[in-house]
Amino acid sequence: MRSRRLAADNPARPAPALGGRSIARAGLIVTIGFLASRVLGWARLAVITNQFGASRDLDAFLAAFRIPDTLFQLVAAGAVGSALIPVVTELLGAGEEERAWRVVSTIFDLAVLVLVPLALVLAVAAPVLMPLITPTFAPAQAELVVQLTRVMLVSPIFLTLGATAGALLNALNSFGAPTLAPIAYNVAIIAAAILLAPTMGVTGVAAGVALGAVAHLGVQLPPLLGRGLRYRPVLDLRDAATRRILLLLAPRALGTGATQIVFLVNTMFATSLGTGALSVYTVAFTVLLIPVGILGVPLGVVLLPALSQAVVAGEMGRFAGVVGRALRQLFFVVAPATGLMFVFGRPIVAILFGHGDFTPHDVDLTAATLSVFLVGLGGHVLVAILAPAFFAFQDTRTPVAAALAAVAVDVAGAILLIGPLGLNGLALAIGLGAWVEAAILFGLLLRRVPGIELLGLGRSIVVFVAGAALASAVGLGAGLGVEALLGRHLNTLGLIVEVGLGGGLGVLAYAAWSVVFEVEELGEWIGLGRGLLGRERAG
Repeated sequence: MRSRRLAADNPARPAPALGGRSIARAGLIVTIGFLASRVLGWARLAVITNQFGASRDLDAFLAAFRIPDTLFQLVAAGAVGSALIPVVTELLGAGEEERAWRVVSTIFDLAVLVLVPLALVLAVAAPVLMPLITPTFAPAQAELVVQLTRVMLVSPIFLTLGATAGALLNALNSFGAPTLAPIAYNVAIIAAAILLAPTMGVTGVAAGVALGAVAHLGVQLPPLLGRGLRYRPVLDLRDAATRRILLLLAPRALGTGATQIVFLVNTMFATSLGTGALSVYTVAFTVLLIPVGILGVPLGVVLLPALSQAVVAGEMGRFAGVVGRALRQLFFVVAPATGLMFVFGRPIVAILFGHGDFTPHDVDLTAATLSVFLVGLGGHVLVAILAPAFFAFQDTRTPVAAALAAVAVDVAGAILLIGPLGLNGLALAIGLGAWVEAAILFGLLLRRVPGIELLGLGRSIVVFVAGAALASAVGLGAGLGVEALLGRHLNTLGLIVEVGLGGGLGVLAYAAWSVVFEVEELGEWIGLGRGLLGRERAG
């Protein structure tokens, strides 16, 4: 009762519009938090692989993680923010504070009413369901998967509530706690892997996933209460604002669900390839996601407001110019990143994961799988910036349709390629699916906005690819030189020197190439960095 009185004494007001300095500061907070979360996501997997290696226990944990993660991705994930933020912002801006809280309370309650029964049903059905995903596991390992699944089914409930709380705080222009939430989640899992796993085994890590989900919500509750949250049990599905949120959620949930099908199918196939195969696949895919998250996702976030403004103003020429410039900026960094990651794939994997029980043989298998995954890197990053171009038109159906096509390619490719290529077949299928999805989105975008200049883009890509080849050759030469000087079997420090020196010289060679060919994107990226630092100093 006291918390409700405090909330009533401090009602939420429409969040003030962010000024230029505030936007830069908020953007820096989100960017730092995003990078910290990515680093901790790597550290989480690194600590777990260090404890268990590519083993039966780790395979069981990763397989068990699939169902809880699928449940969360279907119900919430990024869809909650994209649906809740604009609706709640509009209600608060119109002075309808009581209605805004009622809508938020309805979403909270609906999430609980949907997720709790689903989690219970899945927990009961786990002995039947999980063998469908891991048909080749021995009885003891299959039983462990069921046990771990049941422990982690707590997580989607609290993660969904946390995602809803974070979306509400963002609508109130409060970004600190939502940025901290995934960090708390990862820290809890890392702590469990260090403190609980030695005595509880992989079950301790699963317990850490459940505790991390609770922490994800918990760190956001104090600022919500401080901003005047007035929660009450209610289920008002008649409210038009609630129905709008649910309608906005549906297409994103469908697209996310389609992607989860790929993960489930590939989990089933990977577990059929022997002990440790699923672990190797997951680690390689995690390394692939590092450049996707650093390059594609932030650029897509930055791109959406500018595209939306152009659509509202009816300036399709401006829209086409923004998209063309973004594509050139993207290819400018993706081309050398792909080449250098291909050259230094094994040292990178060894530095990040080659410790403890993750053996040199595991590193070799992971690096080989990563090299095939890199075929699709450009496609993955392209999707991350092409999808927002359709969101700017308030069109969520086209990206979903493209995602469904990619799923069909992924699954068909996995079926056809796993026999002759094993894990590399699964990785190649994922890459082909990414390029198909990117091609569909780009083709449909050209039909909608024909002003995107293709000839100049094509010429730029040729220059970028040639420069990336030069950077890769320089990096390879430098890496071989380090190995000749220090020996082929380098320790971690030697690997860091190899990647740092070789990668640094490769980047310098690429920059020199860009200067010779007067590549504008080099100056643009330098200007973006200077601008961000300058705005932050001014703030």
